[in-house]
Amino acid sequence: MPGIPRSIAASVSLSAAVLLSVPAVPAVPAAAATPADRLPCRPGSGPHLAGRDLTRMTLPADLSCADLRGARLDGLTVRVPLVGADLTGASLKGAHLGYAQMAGARLRKADLSEAELYYADLRGSDLRGATMDDSSPYYAHFEGADLSGATMARAKTYDAQFDDAKLVGVDLTDAAAYGADMRRADLTRVKAPKARLYGATFIRTVLRQADLSGAQLYESVMTGADFRGADLTGADLRDVRDARLTGSKGVPRFLPAPDRACKPGSGQDYRGWDLTSVADFPDDLSCADLTGAKLDGVDLTGVTLDRAILRDVSAAGASLRSAKGADLRGARLWRAKLSSADLAGANLSGADLSGAALGSATLTRARLAGADLRDAEMTSVTADQADFTGARMDRAYLHHGTYRDAVFRNAVLTDADLSDAELRGATFEGAEVTGLNQDFAEDIDLSGSSSRMSVGWLIFFGIAGLTVFWIAAGVTTAKVRRRRAAREQAAERAVRFEEARRVQEENVTRLGEEIDSVSDRTGEVDWNAVLDAYDAAKEALARAHDMSDLTDVETIVARGRKALTRRR
Repeated sequence: MPGIPRSIAASVSLSAAVLLSVPAVPAVPAAAATPADRLPCRPGSGPHLAGRDLTRMTLPADLSCADLRGARLDGLTVRVPLVGADLTGASLKGAHLGYAQMAGARLRKADLSEAELYYADLRGSDLRGATMDDSSPYYAHFEGADLSGATMARAKTYDAQFDDAKLVGVDLTDAAAYGADMRRADLTRVKAPKARLYGATFIRTVLRQADLSGAQLYESVMTGADFRGADLTGADLRDVRDARLTGSKGVPRFLPAPDRACKPGSGQDYRGWDLTSVADFPDDLSCADLTGAKLDGVDLTGVTLDRAILRDVSAAGASLRSAKGADLRGARLWRAKLSSADLAGANLSGADLSGAALGSATLTRARLAGADLRDAEMTSVTADQADFTGARMDRAYLHHGTYRDAVFRNAVLTDADLSDAELRGATFEGAEVTGLNQDFAEDIDLSGSSSRMSVGWLIFFGIAGLTVFWIAAGVTTAKVRRRRAAREQAAERAVRFEEARRVQEENVTRLGEEIDSVSDRTGEVDWNAVLDAYDAAKEALARAHDMSDLTDVETIVARGRKALTRRR
C-alpha cells in the first residue's frame, strides 16, 4: 500500500483478519455457553495495549484477543468486540459495556465496579477476583464463566444467565439477582446476605456453606439444590418449589407451605438447636423435627407445628398455638402459655405441664399419660377421648371443661376442680380423688376411684394432735417436777426432823442427868411434877413424827426443869 507506513498497514491487516474470523454475535445471546477453546484467536495475541491509559485514546475497531492487561478504560463506552481479550488487572470502573462481546475474556482481578454490563456476553470468561460492586450486568450471560472470589455487592444481575458458572466465595451482598438462572452453578461459600434472589432458578445448584441470611428467595425453583451448611437465617422461602434444605442452618423467616400429608420429621431439622434467640420464625413448621430443641420463653403463637416432633424440648414459659398431632413426649412445658392452643391428637405423654395455662385449649384425643398437670389452669378445655392415665393433676383447675369418654385411670386428682365439667363416659378407675370438687359436674361417675382424708383435714388433725400431745406432755412434766420437788422437800424435812429429834433426845437425856445430880431429896422440890415431866418428854419423843411433836417435847422438858428448880 503506497503512502501508508508498514506498521499501520500490518495493524489494519490484522484487524481486518480478526474481523473476518470473528463470527457475528447476536445482541442477546441465547445459545449455550461458548467455551474458551472455541475462540477465534489466542487471548493476548491481538493488539498489545497492556498497561495503557485508553481513556483519551480512540480504540481500535476490534479488540478481540487484545492484550489489555492492567490497561485503564475507566468510564469509556466500549462498543468494539472484546472476545478473548486479556483484561487481567485492567480498570474498567464505570465503563459502559452494555451488549459487550466479551466471551472468553480474561478479567481476573479486573475492576468493573459501577460498570454497565447489561446484556453483555461474558460466557466462559475468567472473572476470578474481579471487583464488580455496584455494576449492572442485568440480562448478561455468564454461562460457564468463573467468578470465584469476585465481589458483586449491590450489583444488578437480575435475569442474568449463570448456567454452569463458578461463583465460589462471590460476594453478592444486597445484590439484585432476581430471575437469574443459576442452574448447575457452584455458589459454594457465596456471600449473599439480604440479596434479592426471588424467582431465580437453582436447579442442581451447589450452595454449600453459602450465607443466605435475610435473602429473598421466594418463588425460586430449587430442584436438586445442595444447601448443606448454608445459613438461611431470616431468609424468605415462600412458594419455593422443590426445596430440600437438609443440612442447612439458621431459621428462615418464611418457608414454603409443607405438604398437608407430610410425615412427622420430614420438615426442617432443628434437632438440639437453641432457638431462644430467633426473632422471626416461619409461619409453618409442620412436620419439622425439633427433638431436644431449646425454646424456653419463645413465642410460637404464630407458628404452625402440626405433626412436628417436639420430643424432650425445653419450652418453659413458651407460647404455642397450633400443634395438632405433634409429638411432645417428655416436653418440658412448665408454665407454658397454651391458652386456646389446638393440641388435638398430640402426644404429651410424660410431659411437664405443671402450672401451664391451657384455658380453652383443644385436647381432643390427646395423650397425656403420665403427664404432670399439677396446678395447671384448664378452664373450658375440650378434651373428649383424651387419655390422662397416671397423670398428676393435683390442684388442676378443670372447671367447665368437656371430658366426654376421657380416661383418668390411676390419675391423681387431689384437690382438683371438676365443677361444672361435662364427664359423660369418663373413666376414673384407680384414680385418687381426695378433695375433688365435683359440684354441678355432669354425668360424673367415680366408680373404682379412691378417696382418703383430705390434706386439709390431715393437717388440721395433725396440728390438733400435736397440740394435745404438747399439753399432755406439759402437764406430765409439771407433775413429775412437782413430785420431784415434793420428794426433795420431804427428804429435806426428814433430815431436819432427824437433826431436831437428836437435839430433843439430847435435851431429854440432859433433863434426866440433871434430875440424877440433885442430892437434896427433901420436900422442897416437887419431885412428882419433875418425874412426870421427864416421863412425859420421853413418851412424846417416842411418838414424835414431825417438827410440831418435837416442839411439844421441848415444852415438856422446859416444864420439868422449871419444876426441878422451884422450891415449895
